[in-house]
Amino acid sequence: MRYEWWSYPSPAELILDLGTVWLGILGLAVVGVVWAVRLWRYRLHRGKFAWGSVFAPLLVMGVAISFAVIDLPAVRDFDRAKDGMEDLAKSMLRDDTDTVAGVAVDGVSFSPVYVGKDDCVYFVNSDRNDTLSRAGWLYAGRCTPQPNTLRHLDALVGDWYSFEQES
Repeated sequence: MRYEWWSYPSPAELILDLGTVWLGILGLAVVGVVWAVRLWRYRLHRGKFAWGSVFAPLLVMGVAISFAVIDLPAVRDFDRAKDGMEDLAKSMLRDDTDTVAGVAVDGVSFSPVYVGKDDCVYFVNSDRNDTLSRAGWLYAGRCTPQPNTLRHLDALVGDWYSFEQES
């Protein structure tokens, strides 16, 4: 879910996916407690820890660190396409173009890119778009974004914001 590998065609599937993730986390917690108890019993009977007992915590820590360090796909996409998106946004505002459908900027697909009533340019990310919401980036070169009109709005860099809105 963090890396946006799953899309959510319906609210029921979103709840099922969240349930699956939390069930997995609970399972890992139970396995961790059982592992710690068995390791402690082993140490009481033998007087030392087994060399293999260090492997499991190191593996879990390595996975957790890589999970935290690896950039989200949306962050990588934005960093890669920001300059091209800004050029497109400025040309749309300059040429009074309302909508561009099915455009790709530096490998990131958008459907659509449009100028809203507030003169903000909305880049709807095709990979993150589903039936529940639209998500992407907003260029605010000639506008002030209104957070109350969007479900989610985060400032990024300069005139750029990430947004999510109801479909």
